[in-house]
Amino acid sequence: MKKRSGMLLFAVLILCCPSASAMTGADLADGMKSYLKSEKNYTKADYLLAGNYLGYVQGVAEASASDYSLPKDITPDKLCRVVANYLEKHPGKMNEPAASIVRAALREAFPVFIIKDR
Repeated sequence: MKKRSGMLLFAVLILCCPSASAMTGADLADGMKSYLKSEKNYTKADYLLAGNYLGYVQGVAEASASDYSLPKDITPDKLCRVVANYLEKHPGKMNEPAASIVRAALREAFPVFIIKDR
């Protein structure tokens, strides 16, 4: 009886736990809006959400730096602005994974230049 009730409890816990989901473009856009508000010193800006946006964009940029040719003097603010511009131009991508959106934005803004030996 104890074994059966233990298995039942385990099954209930597994089925009732929410599954982890990746950040989407809509989540990224929410952070972007807060980030842009915070830059204008808007008092109602969600600074935690803005900081998450900044950190997420910078983290994806650093993790996939070989996908694009970032200038040496690039700042986190510039990266965030590039992604913000991309999100505003492509509102149909809000259901895509946020990391894919960040990478696509940076690839569009800073394409990889391949130098061939002659």
